[in-house]
Amino acid sequence: MPAPPYLPLFFDLAGRRCLVVGGGRIAEGRTRLLAAHGAVLRVVAPEVSDGLSAMEADGRVEEVRRRTFAPDDLDGVFLALAATNDRDVNAKIAELARGRGILCNVADDPQNSDVHVPALVRRGGLTVAISTGGRSPAVTAGVRRRLEGVFGPEWGVLLALLGDLRDATKQRYPQPAERAAAVRALLDDGHVLELLRAGKVDEAGRYARAALDLEGAG
Repeated sequence: MPAPPYLPLFFDLAGRRCLVVGGGRIAEGRTRLLAAHGAVLRVVAPEVSDGLSAMEADGRVEEVRRRTFAPDDLDGVFLALAATNDRDVNAKIAELARGRGILCNVADDPQNSDVHVPALVRRGGLTVAISTGGRSPAVTAGVRRRLEGVFGPEWGVLLALLGDLRDATKQRYPQPAERAAAVRALLDDGHVLELLRAGKVDEAGRYARAALDLEGAG
């Protein structure tokens, strides 16, 4: 089976202007996702949901243009999301965005999208993204639920712990390959995650330092 024609990437949207066209449930969900990642948001729709109005009021949405879409709504935009209830309008937005070199997601037409909005599992600094390329949102949601059971909150604490130990780990293992092997061995052992699941964060930290042989480093 050939690989899909898109490559999953993570973008830093902080401070970048993003456009959401639409004022309903899907547009609100897209807007909340972008706002959570620090995007500067412009929403365009004749009418918007109460949730979008609240986001405008509290500053999570910088600007709401209460009218139908116009080409100048794309001015200065890094990413556009077309989420109206009119397929023709959504297709036109995608066409205009693409003509200006702007990435576009079309809510009702994944085949006409440059980017897909994945389902996310977040555990602190760990983010797992799941996408079927728009083929089956139900499968995407099902996989996310399963991963939420596999990766519990302890993984976020583990990443914070390893971040605190990063400098000492780099000092102890100057070569990236041996450093990666040491961390893999810690994960494969599994005990540090058991301690974190039990809420024994300090004990997990001591165990990780010993397992990584960091007692004389850092």
